[in-house]
This record gives sequence, structure tokens and C-alpha cells, in this order.
Amino acid sequence: MIFAASGLFAQSIPNWPAPATWSPTRSHGGLGTQDLTNPLPFIALAPCRIVDTRGGAPITGGLFTGGSDVRNYAVAGICGIPGSARALSLNFTVTSPGQTAAGFLLAWPTGGAVPPVSVLNWDHVPAQIANAAVVPTSAGVSITVNVSAPTHVIMDVNGYYYDGNSLGVLAPEEGFVIIANQTGGSAIYGENRSTADFSRGIRGIATGTTGATRGVLGQTSSSSDGAAGVLGQATATTGFTSGVLGISDSILGNSAGVRGLDFSGAPIPSANYEQAGVRGESALSVGVLGNSRAIGVLGSLVNTGGVVVAQGILGSIYGTAADATGPPWGVFAVGNLGASGTKHFVEPHPSDPKKVILYSSLEGREVGTYFRGTARVVNHQAVIDIPEDFRIVTDDEGLTVQLTPVGDLATLAVINQDLNHIVVKASRDVTFHYFVQGVRRAFKDVEPVRIGYEFMPRSPEETIPLYLSEEARRRLIANGTYNPDGTVNMETAERAGWTKIWADRQAAAEATARKAAQQTAQTAGFNKP
Repeated sequence: MIFAASGLFAQSIPNWPAPATWSPTRSHGGLGTQDLTNPLPFIALAPCRIVDTRGGAPITGGLFTGGSDVRNYAVAGICGIPGSARALSLNFTVTSPGQTAAGFLLAWPTGGAVPPVSVLNWDHVPAQIANAAVVPTSAGVSITVNVSAPTHVIMDVNGYYYDGNSLGVLAPEEGFVIIANQTGGSAIYGENRSTADFSRGIRGIATGTTGATRGVLGQTSSSSDGAAGVLGQATATTGFTSGVLGISDSILGNSAGVRGLDFSGAPIPSANYEQAGVRGESALSVGVLGNSRAIGVLGSLVNTGGVVVAQGILGSIYGTAADATGPPWGVFAVGNLGASGTKHFVEPHPSDPKKVILYSSLEGREVGTYFRGTARVVNHQAVIDIPEDFRIVTDDEGLTVQLTPVGDLATLAVINQDLNHIVVKASRDVTFHYFVQGVRRAFKDVEPVRIGYEFMPRSPEETIPLYLSEEARRRLIANGTYNPDGTVNMETAERAGWTKIWADRQAAAEATARKAAQQTAQTAGFNKP
């Protein structure tokens, strides 16, 4: 594994070997607390210059004069060194000009005891001598350097030893990259075997209040099949597990637990969308794509008890996915299906490829059923049998029958009708067409004019939807829902009780967000990095 840091002062510096682990100095004369400390792992950084007293490094300071010239260097945030570094892998160099006598260099954690052993020595001048050493740091990630004689000092870093507990914070403009180059290996592998709520292997948090902040950004530049910037996988076979769980506690518009954006960007960057668990956006392609041999996309509406009261399915087939039996559905509604526009079906034109045939569904004030056919009167009478499917779904009241003789004039009449048979009597034997209509039993009492919220604005800031027909927009302005300029008519909203509905929704959303935040804070260890 390679761990590289990039910073403003990174230079091309030769690397040097460093121990894979480091342990604090053990106590003497008995077992001390440090004897129980596990060796700390080495985290490599790209070789980088921290100090050059001659200039050109993040820390300069001029020639060391020797003796009492003791300097403290707080290095967190420089060259990728985090606040969690317990020790540093350093390479010290002493060099001219300014050297006047032989000497030695000492380094130790700021505030600690002066070590009895030097890091390097020089016995002649001018001299340019280097030596690598692991130097512990203070709690503030600071080290102290002292030399016995005048010299310039250079200090390079190629890694640090991490305590595994502290939260490392990089300096502005600094970042890190982890690269894995092994078959089937992982650059980052996070595992948490806890069954407690909010447990996680890896957690990404974006705390910025403005701008495009990301807790975790997954990106792949590979064109190979199956390449993924982020792969979420839940291998447990029981419990409500998630490969990827996205949560947004914000009640503001445009917030989303998971937001998917394709290469073409957002359709309207400044648009104010509804809050969403998952939001897919695309300016030129597909916002959300669901592929399945059973159900492509399933949306469920549930009540407060979790019971499904309606479902909308996009791309589905009933039967087994293996044999793909049953009719394929582009859209299937479990419950009522409503639309503010017309319902069409489209077929290709038989001779002109630039044209289509567009038919629209019949609309009425009832949920109607019908069947039709042709029969013949024999001995002045005919019996029309009711198809089983019509009999099953149609109410026994409200049947109407239309009869049309074929050929010469004839008188036809319905002598008797029910959901079993329709008896027709005629003035002479004749062939005739029949058209039988009824009402669906389950929806025979549908009232076309009712109280409804389908056209209630979702918020005071909403404008009249452009997807409505011109006639519908005129009606919504005429009935006072919107002003002529397309903004919400707040007098109507107050009178209709919409302002209270909006306020109640906002209060409920805020209360839910507060409860979620409280539960998060109370969950053991959730706020720990």
C-alpha cells in the first residue's frame, strides 16, 4: 500500500527506509503503561521538506547559532502530517554556509526530556551530513531541535506513526491518496461486526455549510465492465442490511440522502427540488435507471402504521423472472391511477416513418365497463349471453344496451336484462349489433366533483406548473389558486387551509429532524470519528 500526501511545499526528494512500526520508549524498573502499547503502524507520505533554514521550505528561520539556540517546530498540517501523528520518520541534514566548528544535532518531542543520544554528528567544516531518525512528537505534533554549533539544518519527512485513535485533520489545500495494486485487493477496507444501530465500517462526513462538499466521493476512470467508484455490498442474509445507506437530516429543499448525477449534469442547477431519500439527475440522459427481470422500479405509499396503501411500478412482469410469463407492464398501478393530462397509446404509421398514430382514452364521469358484438334474431327473439369477465367486474344496476339492426328496417327491444342474459325481441328475424355498458362494481359510487389536493401548491414558493394544459392553468388562475403571474395566491391559501397544512408539514419535518439528531447523538459511539 502506498499513502501519498500532496501539499504546497512538496518537492522531489529522495526517499529513505523507515521502520514498519514504532513503539514509545518503554519504562524501566517495572511494567509501565507504555509497556502495554501496541506498536504503531507507519503511514507513508511522499518525501517532503518541512524545514530548511536557508529558505524555500514551509519553515525557515535562518542559521542555527548553536548552544542555546533551541527551536520548536509544530508540523501538523505541513506535508500531509496529521494531528494524529505520534512520531515522525525524518531525515536531518546539516550543511554550510555558516559552519564554524564540529558539532551534533538533537531532536525530541517538544516539552519532553532532552535525549542523551544525538541524531547526527559532524567532525569537520564545512560538512554536509544526513541521517534518518524516528522522532516522537508532543501532543500538539511538535518537535524540538537543537545543535551544539552553528549550522544550517534541513528536515525532510516521509511518513508518520499513527495512534489509531486521534482524528487527523489535514491543512487547507492538502489531501491524501491511497492506491492498492493487488488482484482483488482493497485500497480501503472498513469492517464493523457490531449489530448495534449506526455501526459502520467506513463513515464519510461533509461538514461544510456551503459549496459542493462530499463526505465520500467515489470515482472510477476505468472503462472496464463492472468498474465502480463506490461498491456497497451487504452480505448478511438476515436483518435489514444495506450495501449503501444514504441519510439526509436536512429539511431544506434539494436535500437528498443519495444524489445521483450523470455526465451531463443537473437539468436545472438552480432548481429547488423536494427533499428526497434518493434523487437522480441528468440534463441529457436518464435520471434514475432501474433494470430488473421482475420489477424495474417500485414506489410504495404507506400509512403511519407502515401498511402499503398504494404502489406504482415501472417496468414489471407478473410470473417468474426465469420464464418471464405474464403480460409485461410499462406502468402498473397498485391502487388508483390518476393523471392531470390525457392518456394515450401510440402506434407506428404503416407507410410514413416520420409519423405515428396517437389515440387517446375515452373519459367519463364513471368507471365504465362494456362489451359488444353481433347476433341474429331467430323466430323474433335472441339471447345475448353475458361474458364471465364482464359479469365479475360489473354492478348489476345501471346496465344499458344499444341495438342496431343490419339491413332493412326492423324494430328491436330489450325484453329482459341482468348479469346472466339479455333477451332481445324483434319485429322480424334480422342480424343486429349490440353494445352493452355497465359500471365497475367496486367503483359504482365515484363522485366526479370532490374535495381534492391534487392541485394544491406544495409550498408558498411554488409557481404554476408548466406541465399542465393551457386550459388547466387558466382554471387555476380563475379559481384563485395562482395569481396571474403564476405565483401562489396567499389569500386563497389561507382561506383553503393550505397555509396550515404547509406549517404542519414544516413543523413535523423539523421535529423529525430534531429527533433523528437526538437519536444520533445518544447512540453510543456514533459521533466518534
